[in-house]
Amino acid sequence: MGNSVKSGIKNNSAWFIAAVFVLIAFLLLFTGFAANTDDSPDISKSPDTLILLGNEDLPPIVYNDKGTSKGVAVDIAKAIGKSVGYDIQVLTVNWEQAQQMMQSGEADGLLHINQSPEREKLYDFSDPLLKSEFSMFVRIDNTTLRDIGDLRGKVVGVEPGGYPCTLLERYEDIVIEKINNWDDSFTALSSGEIDAIVVDRWIGEYELADTGITGIKIVDPPIETHYSRIAVRKGDSETLTLINSGLREITDDGTFDKIMEQWRGKRVIYLTEDYFQIFYLRNLSLFLLLIVLVSIYFVMKYRKLSKKLEVRVKERTEELRHANEMLKAANMKLERISMVDGLTSIKNRRAFDLEFNRTWKVSLREGMPLALIMIDIDRFKEFNDTYGHLSGDQKLKRVAEVIEGTIKRPGDLASRYGGEEFAVMLMNTSADGAAAVAEEIRARVEEMGAEDGEAEGVTLSLGVASVVPDNEMEPEDLIEAADRALYKAKEDGRNRVVTLSFS
Repeated sequence: MGNSVKSGIKNNSAWFIAAVFVLIAFLLLFTGFAANTDDSPDISKSPDTLILLGNEDLPPIVYNDKGTSKGVAVDIAKAIGKSVGYDIQVLTVNWEQAQQMMQSGEADGLLHINQSPEREKLYDFSDPLLKSEFSMFVRIDNTTLRDIGDLRGKVVGVEPGGYPCTLLERYEDIVIEKINNWDDSFTALSSGEIDAIVVDRWIGEYELADTGITGIKIVDPPIETHYSRIAVRKGDSETLTLINSGLREITDDGTFDKIMEQWRGKRVIYLTEDYFQIFYLRNLSLFLLLIVLVSIYFVMKYRKLSKKLEVRVKERTEELRHANEMLKAANMKLERISMVDGLTSIKNRRAFDLEFNRTWKVSLREGMPLALIMIDIDRFKEFNDTYGHLSGDQKLKRVAEVIEGTIKRPGDLASRYGGEEFAVMLMNTSADGAAAVAEEIRARVEEMGAEDGEAEGVTLSLGVASVVPDNEMEPEDLIEAADRALYKAKEDGRNRVVTLSFS
């Protein structure tokens, strides 16, 4: 009888504990899992983790949904992390606070930030991430506001710390109304309390669809079109290289396009589906929790045995993780070496081919122009015969330094194409813009020869071509056009820039 009583007490205790766990779980599930309301999130990470901070109120790009970071930029960041073997965590906070936290070293980067001269003093920026069309939203009966110049003397709503705020602050006579809540701000616009809102078009359209606010239109064309990026601390080349590597990989393998396709057109129905998904998920979680609590009693009996096995698994996992990190680091180093020309220390032909094909795809997708400058040193064989090959090698290095020093924008590329020939790729650049860059390179090299005191200074012939890619074209078509322009420059007497129409 004594054993039966003890057994009964033991069983009752177990079920009492299980009931307490169920009650706690029930309260947590139906109160939103007790979301953390502290303005400054607790940030802790392991060596293979990167922390990115995002704006908590930019749906559908990046936003905070009941304590969970969501958005197209969040999905892209996680895909980048997966491609390079890192756990990228995105924390969404107030955007001004995020930039302050970044400056105090509490995170590795800022997600979805637009490049500006002011920000370039603080951060280094990744390759282009998402297209941002900063547009004016006005009342539908307003026909006077057509561009940024028309906003003088008007009350304009913008987000604090965002790029539109920085843009409009350059105009002293625009009255800036800082936005803390998109719903209230679009309501104020609809009622006439403010004259306009300037925001990324996708974000504004999403908010209007979500709230159902009517009587508002978008002014075309956008005030400015930028490409957002991921910003890292100034000089943090290791993190920037890692992020760019992952971004290029997911662009090349189609992951980027899949993520964009999943998010295009998401509006109110997306939020409604999320709501019901969460409701059913919570009930399913409650049912599964009951099963788990019953199973815990039996699992505890074997805890000591599994603990030893767990320690062994962790040790093995750590060994494999360390070996994998070393292998990745070695591969990245070899890849960097394989992309650099051994003589001039600029990018080589292999790097050019990879980057040119990747940028062609981006330009095709976004419908923006891509320019190419093909460069050849005039009479270089005669120079070698006169001054010797060592002097010729030094001249190649000097010319490469001039070319690379002229190319300053992120996304542009200077490379040694072969022998005494170089190639310069300019992203989102027209033929006229590329010709101006080519002329600057030509003039600088000519001045370099004069400074060196050479009787006959080294000069360049340059061929320029630019095109907006379409599905009927191949990347080689642009290279061929630039080559034709280069040959024309040589035929016309060398030391000149020739631009040919693309055909």
